[in-house]
Amino acid sequence: MPRSPFLPPARPLTGAALGALLLAGPVVAQEAGVAEIIVTGRRDGVPAFERAYGPAVIDAATLATAPQRRLDEALRAVPGFSLFRRAGSRTANPTTQGVSLRGIGPNGAGRTLVLVDGVPVNDPFGGWVYWSRLPTSSVDKLVITRGGGAGPWGNAALAGTIRIETKQRDGVEMELAGGSDQTWLGQVALGGRVDGWHLGLSGSAFRTDGVMLVEPTRRGPIDIRADSDAYAVDGSLSRRFGSVSATAKVAGFKESRGNGTPYTRNETDATEASLRLVGDGDRVDWEAVAYWRDWSFASTFSGVNATRTAETPSLDQYDVPATAQGGILQVGFSPAAGHETDIGADLRLTEGRTRERFTFTAGRYTRLRDAGGEQRVGGLFIEHAWTGVPGLTIAAGGRLDGWRNKDGQRLETDSATGSVLRNDRYATRDGTVANGRAGIDWQMDDRLGLRAAAYTGFRLPTLNELYRPFRVGNDITEANPGLEPERMRGLEAGVRLTPGGGIIASASLFQVRLKNAVDNVVIQTTPGNNAALGVFVPAGGSLAQRRGLNRVRVWGLEADLSWQVTDTLRLGAAYLYSDSEISDPGSITALKGKQLGQSPRHSGTLDATWTPLAPLTLRVQVRAAGRQFEDSRNLGRLDRYAVGDLYAAWALNSHLEAFATAENVTGERVETGRRSDGLTNIGPERQWLVGLRVRL
Repeated sequence: MPRSPFLPPARPLTGAALGALLLAGPVVAQEAGVAEIIVTGRRDGVPAFERAYGPAVIDAATLATAPQRRLDEALRAVPGFSLFRRAGSRTANPTTQGVSLRGIGPNGAGRTLVLVDGVPVNDPFGGWVYWSRLPTSSVDKLVITRGGGAGPWGNAALAGTIRIETKQRDGVEMELAGGSDQTWLGQVALGGRVDGWHLGLSGSAFRTDGVMLVEPTRRGPIDIRADSDAYAVDGSLSRRFGSVSATAKVAGFKESRGNGTPYTRNETDATEASLRLVGDGDRVDWEAVAYWRDWSFASTFSGVNATRTAETPSLDQYDVPATAQGGILQVGFSPAAGHETDIGADLRLTEGRTRERFTFTAGRYTRLRDAGGEQRVGGLFIEHAWTGVPGLTIAAGGRLDGWRNKDGQRLETDSATGSVLRNDRYATRDGTVANGRAGIDWQMDDRLGLRAAAYTGFRLPTLNELYRPFRVGNDITEANPGLEPERMRGLEAGVRLTPGGGIIASASLFQVRLKNAVDNVVIQTTPGNNAALGVFVPAGGSLAQRRGLNRVRVWGLEADLSWQVTDTLRLGAAYLYSDSEISDPGSITALKGKQLGQSPRHSGTLDATWTPLAPLTLRVQVRAAGRQFEDSRNLGRLDRYAVGDLYAAWALNSHLEAFATAENVTGERVETGRRSDGLTNIGPERQWLVGLRVRL
């Protein structure tokens, strides 16, 4: 298939190539006649023990032609990938940007672990992911494992993992674009070698006037566009010392967002640093990562009157600091011919608080709240794979984690007098969690592959879920310091087909059972005071609390098909059926038999890439999802949607490329949320960008 000379080289993915890719080790690249060794770490690559769990690899060339230029929106082409709500990171509040896969119980924190170059990037306080921190153009390779359990990844890898490798390049790469709603983005990366050292510097900037979030028929004078801007800078220094590659990174990030009314905004500032060592030898490979993250978040909330002519401040979370420090050590070796073993340990220490003003009366806030605590989790793991028969991999692993929540507190005072109104101190809680998994992958021949796996996983409730309340309009959600760890058991079986003619197909059946699944459970819809939680519910509003549902069952089918029709045309299709049921809701008996909120049963993607001329690349994508409920009461229903996105690029030469994108080309109405008073939020309508890429 002819390709633009501007794009990275790619190979057709046959069944044999898939096996080779999944077992690949270090990658050696040749550029401008200079050999550069790019070491794939144990936590970013796809070692043999991971193959049975069905990882999907997305390369830089695929992301380069995505019609969506934000990474989370590009990943929506993978059915089952979703943030908490349908809205993408361009318009969504950061606290709803947690990731879920396969429709396994979306929530704001997400149930998927995201790693960048081996470092967890889920927010230390809330578990969500700042996708504007991860521009699409910086990704070299991305591995999605849907399911798989705790494995080597541990806490938060409940629904799966997303592992991202970023680019390390010599020279200059830039992407500049502008488009609808005064949207502008710029991304630049510089890299070079000096006396054996590789120095890298990259930066990104994004701003938009944004879109309206409320459906047209309900908008009032108080509704404005949800604008946003984000800036990130990364510096890296790396060198190879014999068989060891060392990379040190520092980074800064700043984001500001409007949430659709004049008063409601949020701000984020972050500083990060990490050190990564990767060693490769004849018999032993190893990786060690140490990281430090310091994040600060602030957000304001308000109540809006029925005619949407005025808003009243309701909550000012003026300082939500969080820090995380952690380390990972993973060693891989071959104890005997046909055997591969990985052992390792990891540790993560998190501290976070929310400092906020609330109870707005007579033009001012009258109360102050300080709530938060510390969380520690550390684990030991072992993974083993037997590959003694060509085409056959049998894998098994186990993991033991210890966790502790300590220094939890909720202090509320009168802002005028300083008198203490509430001072809750929560007892230290700790425990251990054991997990295991096993799987088999059998590439019977070039045409047929089979796999099956069973696994368990866990997720600790975040500090945000334990201690931070929030409010959207008149809908209030309270924290719950008594939440227990979420537990998961999963089974799946899959088949891969490569019948020839450029066709590759795969399908998987899966079933997952969740225990203590954290959900925002509505407990009051009538106005008035809730004495148990000490909260007043306004007229037209509701009160929810984070609760652990005793048992939730999710089962489904996912299928993928790609067809290299000709050298110039490639077609693709993907589909997910995911059916969830709350089989035991605990004390909230009204939820029994209900479907999880924010989880459509049907979702899918159609994709076509065509290169009619060597410098021209065209891509069209259609994404669709069925109806889904707003929450687990199954009252508010969000309608089905189907949107079409387009991408076109022309490589002017090997250094310069022009491109254009159009998202939701038909202006489809996409409902993203429904509040208790019936107000519906919607996603962006038609969006477009025009830009240039430069590589020197």
